[in-house]
Amino acid sequence: MLRLALGFLCAAAALGAGLAVYYLRESRAKPLPAAIPAAHGVLGAASLGALLLALFHGLPRTGMGTAGFAPIAAGLLALVLALGLALAWRRGRPPAPALVATHASLAVAGLVILLALVALR
Repeated sequence: MLRLALGFLCAAAALGAGLAVYYLRESRAKPLPAAIPAAHGVLGAASLGALLLALFHGLPRTGMGTAGFAPIAAGLLALVLALGLALAWRRGRPPAPALVATHASLAVAGLVILLALVALR
């Protein structure tokens, strides 16, 4: 289940990187289709859901000191989801760069923690 969460999160991060470049550059040639941000959000929410399922079913013990990684990653991803919903609520208006940067920074932190958890299992 952790690998599934990581896969969903990597796909969401790839879409998110493209969205960040699109929104933060100065000139936008044409409007972005609404399906792309929606797919980004669905993939991110699916990642959080898979991670929460893995947490509720219990993770196997490890001697690597990674016991707190999954709850930390889940907390970060929940915060990222809340910020993403705040960005979606602003639909039609340009997103605030600080909100985009905070959303992206916390998402990268959650991705790195989840990647470390999967790599050390």
